[in-house]
Amino acid sequence: MGTLPRKRILIVALAALAFVLAGAIVGLLVTSSDGGRSVRTLALQPIDLPSEFALNEERLYSRDELMAELPADSQIAEQGLKEAVHLTYESQEGVPLVDVRVYAYEDDDAAEAAHTFAGEPKADELRPVDLGGGMSGYAFLDSLVVEGIGDDGFLMTGQVEHDDGDENTVGDSLTVQIYFMHSGNARAEVLVAGESIFVQPETVARNQYLRLERPDVVVAPQDP
Repeated sequence: MGTLPRKRILIVALAALAFVLAGAIVGLLVTSSDGGRSVRTLALQPIDLPSEFALNEERLYSRDELMAELPADSQIAEQGLKEAVHLTYESQEGVPLVDVRVYAYEDDDAAEAAHTFAGEPKADELRPVDLGGGMSGYAFLDSLVVEGIGDDGFLMTGQVEHDDGDENTVGDSLTVQIYFMHSGNARAEVLVAGESIFVQPETVARNQYLRLERPDVVVAPQDP
């Protein structure tokens, strides 16, 4: 075999190796990003809220960490859970507060099952709400239909208040709205506590749903 054929074989072999490596890298990136649906990219972004809001707290949960905090019946409903993120946004005035929880699952069916379980309480059943700092209360299932958060999205409304008499807390009493939604292999719960002319709770909920639907969106639309 001459020198020229050997060079050709070497070139072909190197090209084939490069092709295989490129395919492996692309596959790894796609797998590791879960098709662009990592739990953090699915959550409400600072740009989705008015400029006076700032991210106050962020915590990522592994499956084991979150399951350890759930009661037994919720653990059954959350069997397909992979990871979750909890974000708290606070306005310059202290209120409103926006509390976001996004859960990512192994597949669409697991996310839908968990969302269905979250919406199972009877109309007169109360859901405990604890905002910390002595602010706690309850919310109940609301019959109001909210457009733009999916066909099976739903709302719970309620009230929280502080019970320690501390004048430095955010307020004596706050209205609470909690929006529940799911899309694909993820679901979200968005809590808005307090009221302001600068932010509409329904808009916050719709922006979060848009993140579930299209995590690649840079700017979520705001109501005029």
